[in-house]
Amino acid sequence: MLTGIVSIDQATLKEMLRFSISAGENLLTFGPAGTGKTEMAMQACEELGYEFCYLNLSVLEAPDLMGLPQIVNDQTVYALPQMLPQHRPEYDGIPNRKKRILLIDEADKAKPELQNPCLELLQFRSINGRKLDIHSCIATGNLPEEGAFSQPMSHALTNRCLIYRVQPAFEPWQDWAASAGVNPLIVGYLSRNQEMLLQPPPDGDDTAYCHASPRAWTKAARALDAAPRGAGVDFQTLVVAGCVGQGPAVKFRVWLEHFRHIEPLVDELIKNGKHPDPSAIHGPDKVMVTALSACGALMAETRKTPSDAGEKKKQKENVDRLVKHTFGWMKRVPTEYSVGAVKSVLTMDAIKQFTMTDNPDFMEVFHHIRRAMKGG
Repeated sequence: MLTGIVSIDQATLKEMLRFSISAGENLLTFGPAGTGKTEMAMQACEELGYEFCYLNLSVLEAPDLMGLPQIVNDQTVYALPQMLPQHRPEYDGIPNRKKRILLIDEADKAKPELQNPCLELLQFRSINGRKLDIHSCIATGNLPEEGAFSQPMSHALTNRCLIYRVQPAFEPWQDWAASAGVNPLIVGYLSRNQEMLLQPPPDGDDTAYCHASPRAWTKAARALDAAPRGAGVDFQTLVVAGCVGQGPAVKFRVWLEHFRHIEPLVDELIKNGKHPDPSAIHGPDKVMVTALSACGALMAETRKTPSDAGEKKKQKENVDRLVKHTFGWMKRVPTEYSVGAVKSVLTMDAIKQFTMTDNPDFMEVFHHIRRAMKGG
């Protein structure tokens, strides 16, 4: 167990990453495997315009980090490992130059002989006395109770970092998933079963190798995208089970069955504007799958990359048509399904880029969603 460490969600972690990177602070984040700790750090570096160097301490020996000894002018010096950026004084005078960020992954799995050189990295931004071109150190580790071969870390290391435990929450992951184009069937299913986002292995079970996590669900979504066209529910369920485990996949199969029966109705809706017969989509899950699928088709059109002005104009016409057909129907369904579908699939960037707010049906649904989210 981790004692006295504050738990935060992904949205707060993103804020702390941006702060630490900008301010040159050290940050150490613990959390379950597959919650996106390392990927979020990489994204924060990219968003802030910093390059990063990546170290996986679980695979390094002491010479890999400290460098091998060499004799130079009858003195022993250590060759700087190629993966570490050496400080160059001639760069110091360049205005607004951003130094690199050191991403230290699997910090809890470092061999004991690596902890002292890591202390030098965190405290002095150097190795064997050689100054490095590093502005901030961002480290990640797994929870001690996960069975991930974690071991206690030196307090000399931890005392030089801001330390947090990330506890995944659904809404921050949902926001990320929409912007990343994660398969809407996965996102929609989890919006109705949020407890399934992370299902750690049972305590004491060292052989539960396959279980649900944000990373596993994202992998399942990519696998569904890559599945052969026309793949049946059995095959799709098997693919999902290989990512998140048998239990979550059995429940997801019911969701897939809804989509299989509703897909022709969605095609008629988005292509011709024909509203599904309520008797064919009775029940909350079926309505939700229909709304998700329609919004997913709309979002897929916005992600296309036109090669010329003619194709760009055609894309805009297609988006306008899909908005008209989709939201012409969605304004007739309960707001809770509009909220789930829009938050799971659409992004504000796409809404602005294709001026969806010019469509009165879209605006009617959008206003209903805003009122619902404000609780009034």
